[in-house]
Amino acid sequence: SSGINAEYGEGLTEDELLEMEEEELLARGIEYMSKEKDDLKHKMKQVEKRLDYYTRAQRLVEIPLLKEEWEKSQEDDKIWWEEKEAARIEMAIKKREYDISTRKRLLRMKDDKDAFVASILSQKEMQHQEEVNRFEKELMRVREERKEAKKQEILKQLTEKRRKEQLAKEAEEKKK
Repeated sequence: SSGINAEYGEGLTEDELLEMEEEELLARGIEYMSKEKDDLKHKMKQVEKRLDYYTRAQRLVEIPLLKEEWEKSQEDDKIWWEEKEAARIEMAIKKREYDISTRKRLLRMKDDKDAFVASILSQKEMQHQEEVNRFEKELMRVREERKEAKKQEILKQLTEKRRKEQLAKEAEEKKK
């Protein structure tokens, strides 16, 4: 016999094997399989230990590499941030310069604007004053006309009253 039969029938002759009962052979087979299972477990533990040692060793090798990569990443981030910050500062300086030039230009225009507004206001003031003068002249004329009309009315009434008194006096003298 060879293979499995040879291994779990180890130490027995062929005749002894033939004389063995089936149950005894089965029991030897189960015992052999149990031993094989234990051997496999032992081998797996050894492989697992080797793998664990290898993983730890790899980590010990990788930790400095990872640390170096992290430091390089930090340095790259710092350079990127410094570039962005420099660009932001440059833009702020340009905006400030533009704002200053705009302010200067507007200040130069301020005198012209003030003169323009002053001339428009003085024109409006003159127009307004002319309107007020025209209104006051018209008002004075209307008042004079009314005053004259009232004077004429009073004169007319006095004249009428005197004429009536004269007529009444003449009528009384006629009666006498």
